[in-house]
Amino acid sequence: MKNVFLSKNTGKFPEKNIKIHDTTLRDGEQMPGVVLKPEEKLILAGKFLDFGVDMIDIMPSVSEREAMLARELVAMDRDKISATCRLKKEDIDQAIELGVKQIVLFTPLSDIHLEYKLKISRGENIRRACEFIDYAKEHGLTVDLAGEDSTRADMDYLLLFIKSIDSKIRTFFVADTVGCLTPKRTYSFISALRKKTKCKIGLHIHNDFAMATANTLEGLRAGADVFSGTFTGIGERAGNAPIEEVCTALKYLYDIYLDVKYSKIKEICDLVEKFSGVALQAHKPIVGKNAFCHESGIHADGVIKNPRTYEFIDPEDIGHERRFSFGKHSGRNVIKHVIDDASESEIDDILKKIKHLSESEKITFTEDDVTFIFKECRKMVQH
Repeated sequence: MKNVFLSKNTGKFPEKNIKIHDTTLRDGEQMPGVVLKPEEKLILAGKFLDFGVDMIDIMPSVSEREAMLARELVAMDRDKISATCRLKKEDIDQAIELGVKQIVLFTPLSDIHLEYKLKISRGENIRRACEFIDYAKEHGLTVDLAGEDSTRADMDYLLLFIKSIDSKIRTFFVADTVGCLTPKRTYSFISALRKKTKCKIGLHIHNDFAMATANTLEGLRAGADVFSGTFTGIGERAGNAPIEEVCTALKYLYDIYLDVKYSKIKEICDLVEKFSGVALQAHKPIVGKNAFCHESGIHADGVIKNPRTYEFIDPEDIGHERRFSFGKHSGRNVIKHVIDDASESEIDDILKKIKHLSESEKITFTEDDVTFIFKECRKMVQH
């Protein structure tokens, strides 16, 4: 559905094919308390590939089981598996041995990381990055590089670093490692890099200030070619940019259609929730159980008459469903919608009972509950 209301205000995207770098199985699993079994990762990888992601991120050096899994993923689709590697020969050699075709090397770029974590100079960081990029390319690998904490790096150093490597790599991933960007700053930041770089630009945005989706969208609008994210937004600390949110926002708010199966979104997010053990918030955008659920009498009545009154997209488009919830805010028309053979007096009685129980017990009811209450009320009257 083309959005005629926003099309004049969103700003034009560059004419390009936006790619998805899925890091659910790597950064997503780095969320505290999350451990995905190898068989679960294989199931999810199959779903991601069917959905249409362009790359699936894995980090073989984490453990022997992860290396074995990487080999199985390469057998599943070698062209779309990317191994994240430290600037270490053993990581690159392992990726080569596993049959991986593409890797993402990563190194920090902010002074605080270089000084306190790696304890190396800016120049040494550049030298090491060039050395290991060259080594990987000499062994036939396609190389992307992620600049950890790019958004807190000195801009002159960041540009010098990229200039030193951009003819050697495919994509430079800007990592907003602590999620400190704003949409406006993201647009300015990526626009500046776009003018100075030859390689593609990728986005890896964290959600510490709940702006990962907005920042990713602005980065893409500024000219980034690839975005990294996870389904449901799981990941370190407050997580990553949720793939389902970015994809649907691109389609419905910006008229940018990616070559993906949007109808698979809810199914995939439900699986990620199940396997990760991280429960989705009921009010989670797009895929939460309340994303298309209506209780208020005014809202429910509007949706019954025309879903567009309170829903911007059709839930079926992303594999979700519309529901009505019943409680103290409910109205008569939604009762009529559920029970079409109820009399006016029966509707009044049912609504009164629902409102009373909702307020006194702090509960809401489903459509099945309302049908049951109606039948019980009718039985009582008949006897």
